[in-house]
Amino acid sequence: MRIVLVGFGAINRRVADVLGRVAPDVKIVAIAMPPGREPATAVPGARLISAPESLRDIGPDMVVEAASREAVSMWGEAALMHSRTFIVSSASALADEGFFDRMHRLAISNGSRLVVSSGAVAGIDGLAAVAHAGVDMLHHEIIKPPAAWRGTPVEGLLDGIVGAPVSLFAGTARQAGNAFPANANVAVVTATSSGIGLDAARVELVADPSVTENRHRIRASGVFGTISVEVHNKPFRDNPKSSELAALALVRLIQAQMPGVRF
Repeated sequence: MRIVLVGFGAINRRVADVLGRVAPDVKIVAIAMPPGREPATAVPGARLISAPESLRDIGPDMVVEAASREAVSMWGEAALMHSRTFIVSSASALADEGFFDRMHRLAISNGSRLVVSSGAVAGIDGLAAVAHAGVDMLHHEIIKPPAAWRGTPVEGLLDGIVGAPVSLFAGTARQAGNAFPANANVAVVTATSSGIGLDAARVELVADPSVTENRHRIRASGVFGTISVEVHNKPFRDNPKSSELAALALVRLIQAQMPGVRF
């Protein structure tokens, strides 16, 4: 299987490392980076590309994004036209309804798939299953250390946080995805997979100086019963906004496209 990685930060570097151990039949043929930038570390045999049109010549089996919301917009059309599968990590890009509809139509017309990674949470399989019965309520609380919220619209609130946790934002999943694209990607995933939608799912973002992990508390209820999931993730040292699970979820999706028995 020949894949192209879009972005080569903490997440995709970890993806490449794990794939080398668990899926030697997967070959990373190219790494997509912004023009003028080069990855800090190289992948043997991988081309460095900066133009989406390059995918036409490469013809990969799969394109795997772990870069940014803007990267999904930039590479999405070419990925769906010139590969069978486009795996998206930056799900906040899909909070734009027009972009979501355009990607859906393009995937259908080209016989390709846009697959959204579950990212740094668990339980997406269950939420997707109960979507067929109907979810009446979904609440997703994201708790991170104050450092993880640097560079976001609420950065001005962080200096006053000393002891107790502080709620930085409460609103819909669409609002969270649009305002906090690097921190609230998974809120878009839980809202969409559950079927309740981005405008009905509720999201709360919390800065807690007492925690060293990125935590997610997800509650959903409906005629099916109740689902409650809590995940504590160790953040990446060089990217406190994300965590190991986000990379491993991508590895699992890549493996799921390969022949064999899958769970």
